[in-house]
Amino acid sequence: MSTQRGHLLKRNYLFALLILITGFGGLLGYDLYFKPYVLSQTVVKIKVAEGELLPKNYELTSADLYLDSVQTKDIPSGVITEIDQVEHKITNVILTGGSILTESLVDVNDLEPAENEGIFPIPKEAIYAINGSLRSRDKVDIYLVEGDEPVTSGNTAGSGIITAGPEVVVIEEKPREAFLSGVTVNYVRTEDNNDVLDSEHGNNNNRFTSTGKVSTPELKLTKSDGQLLGQYLEQGKKLWIVRVE
Repeated sequence: MSTQRGHLLKRNYLFALLILITGFGGLLGYDLYFKPYVLSQTVVKIKVAEGELLPKNYELTSADLYLDSVQTKDIPSGVITEIDQVEHKITNVILTGGSILTESLVDVNDLEPAENEGIFPIPKEAIYAINGSLRSRDKVDIYLVEGDEPVTSGNTAGSGIITAGPEVVVIEEKPREAFLSGVTVNYVRTEDNNDVLDSEHGNNNNRFTSTGKVSTPELKLTKSDGQLLGQYLEQGKKLWIVRVE
């Protein structure tokens, strides 16, 4: 009887030991693997000396950046995950050490104007035709059209041409050569000065619907191109703005 009881005690001790080992193994596996690799993601953070800041419009270098693992629940939307995504990009805001970089904090799309550039709004009355699918970060070609020419739509790059007047004819080619090519669109405004987005949640580039009608695009141009464009508009020229990217 005592021998049987001894076997039962040994078995219970063995089970207890196995449960203890399994528990410790589970905790170690959670801390060493599951938490850092499954529940976390590597993100790019700002590295500065304690008490220092990176100013707005600062050009980031590799020395200002480092990779760190952050729990998924703490990661903001639009997070940057690779250093080369933001190296040599310009900051949009003042940044502190340890800040998790996102697309809203850094000018990843080169929308901010350089020293010799500006953001030029195009008045509605100066537009001959424009893509209704135009969104921020698109690229456009700009054609000059005489102010008294009929407004046209038809075989142009992009979709959803908005005409600037009641008369519409169809032509086979865009007029003449582009005055400016590959111009970056910084913002697209509605008549009440709101941003035109694909949806209330932002730009997703499906472009099937939008939060408003395109009225005024704002374009990033060199100051010399902007001044020349202004001179043409003073002469009564109109702009055919065609999305190419």
